[in-house]
Amino acid sequence: MWWRTSLLLACLWAAQAGPLEFGRQALQQALKERKLAAGSLRVRTELDAGPPESYRIAPGLISGSDLRGLMYGLLEAAEQIRQRGRLWACQARPATPIRGIRWFLHNRELEQGWFYSEQYWLDFFALLARCRFNRFNLVFAHQTNYLAPPYPFWLTLHEFPENYVPGLSALEQERNLRMLQFISQAAADHGIDFTLGIWEHNIQRGMTPTVVGLAPHNIGPYSYAALKKILLACPAIRSVQLRTNIESGIGVEEQVPFYRDWVFRAIREVGRRVTLDLRAWALARGMIEAAQASGLPLRVSSKYWAEHLGRPYQPAETFPGYSYLDLLRKPRSYEFFWEVWALGSHRLLLWGDPEYVRRAISTFTLSGSAGFEIDPPLAQKGFGKRAGRWGIFTAAHQDKCWWRWEFERYWFYYLLWGRLAYDPKTPDAVWLSEFQRRFRAAAADALAAYRAASAVLNEIVAVHMADPNMYVWPEVNPGGLIDAYIETRPSDWRYVASIGEAVENRLKGVASAKQTPHETAAKLREAAERIEQAVARVRSRPGPVPREWSASEPDFVALAHLARYHAHKQIAAYELAWYYRTGDGAALENARRELEAALKVWEGLVRLTDGLYPEEMAFGPQDVGHWKDRLPYVRHDLETIAERERVWRDFGRFDFGFDFGAAPEPPKTGALYRRDPYLWAHNVEPRFRAVGPETVYSEETGYGWVSAGARQARALPLAPYVEIRAIAKGPRQLPANVLYGDWIEGQGAQAFRVRTGEGVFRVSILAPEGAAERRLLEARNGYLDVIFPEGKWRASGVVIQRDAPAPPSALPPLPKRGPRPSIMHVPVRTATAGKPLRLSLQISPAPPGLTTRLYYRPLNQLARFKSLESKGAAPVFVIPGEDVTAEWDLMYYFEVIAPGGAWFHPDPARATPYYLISVSSEQAGAHRLRSEVFPAASR
Repeated sequence: MWWRTSLLLACLWAAQAGPLEFGRQALQQALKERKLAAGSLRVRTELDAGPPESYRIAPGLISGSDLRGLMYGLLEAAEQIRQRGRLWACQARPATPIRGIRWFLHNRELEQGWFYSEQYWLDFFALLARCRFNRFNLVFAHQTNYLAPPYPFWLTLHEFPENYVPGLSALEQERNLRMLQFISQAAADHGIDFTLGIWEHNIQRGMTPTVVGLAPHNIGPYSYAALKKILLACPAIRSVQLRTNIESGIGVEEQVPFYRDWVFRAIREVGRRVTLDLRAWALARGMIEAAQASGLPLRVSSKYWAEHLGRPYQPAETFPGYSYLDLLRKPRSYEFFWEVWALGSHRLLLWGDPEYVRRAISTFTLSGSAGFEIDPPLAQKGFGKRAGRWGIFTAAHQDKCWWRWEFERYWFYYLLWGRLAYDPKTPDAVWLSEFQRRFRAAAADALAAYRAASAVLNEIVAVHMADPNMYVWPEVNPGGLIDAYIETRPSDWRYVASIGEAVENRLKGVASAKQTPHETAAKLREAAERIEQAVARVRSRPGPVPREWSASEPDFVALAHLARYHAHKQIAAYELAWYYRTGDGAALENARRELEAALKVWEGLVRLTDGLYPEEMAFGPQDVGHWKDRLPYVRHDLETIAERERVWRDFGRFDFGFDFGAAPEPPKTGALYRRDPYLWAHNVEPRFRAVGPETVYSEETGYGWVSAGARQARALPLAPYVEIRAIAKGPRQLPANVLYGDWIEGQGAQAFRVRTGEGVFRVSILAPEGAAERRLLEARNGYLDVIFPEGKWRASGVVIQRDAPAPPSALPPLPKRGPRPSIMHVPVRTATAGKPLRLSLQISPAPPGLTTRLYYRPLNQLARFKSLESKGAAPVFVIPGEDVTAEWDLMYYFEVIAPGGAWFHPDPARATPYYLISVSSEQAGAHRLRSEVFPAASR
């Protein structure tokens, strides 16, 4: 190979040879693999004036705007040589400025096999560079006492001899620092900015310290001196990421002065440019202002889809703290980027779909955002320092482990997120050639399996997110107990109906474009079928199965099982909720059938995974273990149905049902997702109202005690949260015998009154043993008094039914969505602040009664959506000028409602389901781009 290097490049080469040398080696290796002579390629390399990180290949020339761009050009040249044995002209520039990977250290025993290996890091950064990632964030101390804080694991400060790690030798400490130096420099040598993530400067409350000597009087000066010394010792550290809230181990009142006076100051005084990265979660008031005042280059980041990964766009509305809050206000004095917390949901199993990633990538520059960093699979492997070494598969299946390093198993994940973030137009040939090399004749089917597998977990997260935190692991969790499943919100609730919402819409005849549980089930069944078909095609091919496929197929089959399980459970939850709401016994029977099918699927999942994947997998704080550990929860769902069926057999439909015991009190504080009614009232039988000894009659409720007397409750204890959510292994306190397992016991004749209206009623007084005393009582003046006898008595509840009930009214049928009409809209991309904004649609065909709603709000998760409504085939909307401000960009979308169904525009299944308008005070008027037409299609 013949090289010619420009003078400027030669000067830079002396200072920063790493990225260029890596690129040159890659090109030389490609020539070698092609068996081409080194002198057969005559090319010169030089720097040009292009945008950052861009490159250009022309005859005899590879140029880049900087060393990273030139490295990318050389890597592209290497790919071209491998593909065709020659170079052809091309050029590229990054679509996404920040393209990051984030990794966490959690378990010293597991890390021994890779963290201290220089070859591991060289191979890892080579992969990231080839995939065009430009940032790597290594996080120390996340929700753990391990390495909290990390400073004394790296160095000893003689002015703070009291701060040290017990049992850590000087040699170990020196080794730790040497590895940090090596890792950060190796990243730089591969064109990757190394970020030092320090998420705890002290242990959190309740944790056992691993560092001694930290105290209120010295933690500030110590952190200042230690961080400054680390940054001086590791000149390749480009940024420091900080979590500064209560989870950092610093008290609320001390956070701003601690970080302002000690940590920010240490970064500022290091003598070179080091960017400050602030995580936005629960920032103290004044923290951003303090960071701005420090004079440091500042980035702020927030979560993309809570601590999971759902659909390929930011939810239009979600829990604000798990999204962008009001951080996209304009103008901004900081760069903003997205934290894609895939570590909550996508921890182990393989998946990858170019179209999904392309859609997600397009949202990472929303309103001027700078990009993203994402947690790859295994990023939190070993959370909690649990003892023992374990891999992807058990020791009995090590023959499947074709990789040297576990990250290599996820090559397609890294390839898609990195290459498409750099250039969304990256041709499919880039990965198709890799699939052909790995899977030979089965390449197309292996890719089909990957793509189909990508439609499972992301959709489960979108329709069912029990906790926005990483405490529930959807890869192994069955979604919690069935009654909790009913109440769990979708995380994409602007576009997906909750179970209860879908039931109410059907009962009330409300047309909605939101995805229903039945549509969710259909999507999941389709994904499972596509996976199974792809797997079957690979299996049917003659010849030996590639070793990599033998390690991939179990993941895909497991995801197919998860899809089928949740398809059944979505329908079961809907049918059970319908039964609770209407007393329709047929729905209860349907729920049983679906849960029986779901159990068979889960048992198949256990047979597939038992002995194959480790039993003690830990990737997060609570939901650890294996699929077989969740079988008790899946079986308990059918036990729950058996209880409901007993009540149905005994009483059928009734007018009033009261469950006696300790009346539950709703929590007054806590996160909304921790206050679902079933979490605090699962000791009350569904369809029944809770009655305690203190439940005194009021006209507001229409029931309660009207006489004094001795009464006390025998309570049924509540199950812990981790059992309701199916997190804990070996559950011991699952809800059971809910109607009869608690009661009120009293002394003397006492009256329980119900406002029933006039009539004669059959009353059943339920005994804890399961028997019932039946009476025929007549209401007086619209009130029915149930008198309990003299002496001691116990009652688990009361059921009241009209003696001559009217025939049940016909229930509305399950709604079905018709074909989607053609919807044409010319998106507005820019607008002038303070001026009214006109939006219009064209809908065809347009049946009578067609209504369209416009939903809009500023790009601020703390703001509420507003809506306007218009009729006909060509609706027009005008957003008032006061709702168009230069402070915020504006988002909007439409809901088209017709007698045959309802649909969103844009369609969430095909595009980011909202438009964004860039608002400025200078712009003279709105500028319209070409029409976007979505043709008629079945949803």
